[in-house]
Amino acid sequence: MALFTVDTNNILGQAVEEAGTYNVVVAPSSQYTTTQQAGNPMAVFDYEVLDGKYKGGRIRFDNEVWDTSTEEKGNLSIKRFNTIAVALGAANGTSFDSIQQFVSQAVGNKLAVTVDWETGQNGKTYLSVKSHKPFMQDGSKPNGVKRPAGSSNTGNSGFGNHKSKSGGFGTTTNSQQGNGFNTPASSNAGNTQAPGYSSQSSNSYHGGGFPPIPDGSPF
Repeated sequence: MALFTVDTNNILGQAVEEAGTYNVVVAPSSQYTTTQQAGNPMAVFDYEVLDGKYKGGRIRFDNEVWDTSTEEKGNLSIKRFNTIAVALGAANGTSFDSIQQFVSQAVGNKLAVTVDWETGQNGKTYLSVKSHKPFMQDGSKPNGVKRPAGSSNTGNSGFGNHKSKSGGFGTTTNSQQGNGFNTPASSNAGNTQAPGYSSQSSNSYHGGGFPPIPDGSPF
């Protein structure tokens, strides 16, 4: 008797195949780092979809940079991170001392993100986060727009397909690329660092900022 039968619908970390707006949780693989050239603080957020037909799918590498090189860029950075904080449920008057603290406290909390297809300089098409919103009580909303025809078959997860001749497998994949928060359980799932950046952990800070993680959260 077979141990199990392969079922492509019963896998961990399935791909998100449509643009749209998704309820997500900030995944433990999210991290604080700095940009390669200017050394600006940067949050690299990974998300896991919480409901709908893409539940469990990952939306990765939402890179948010804190840039104070000019007054205009500094004000835009404040507005950008303030938007994410409000989407995560932070109250007026909440303060953060660093981007590293912000990332650490964001892990395990819920929000909604709107994503659309974008083609990078390497020619690969992936889902890119366009906006952040509060968690939606009526569930995720894929919009039916799939990866453009003829574009590279590489999704947001940064994985591409490569042929393999081993055993019964047709393809294999190679990776390219608290708390007002309670402290969430750690996880190594999907913990692939954005290419070209340093590897400082985001887990150095815990406490204040966002509402407690509700019962039933996957993290």
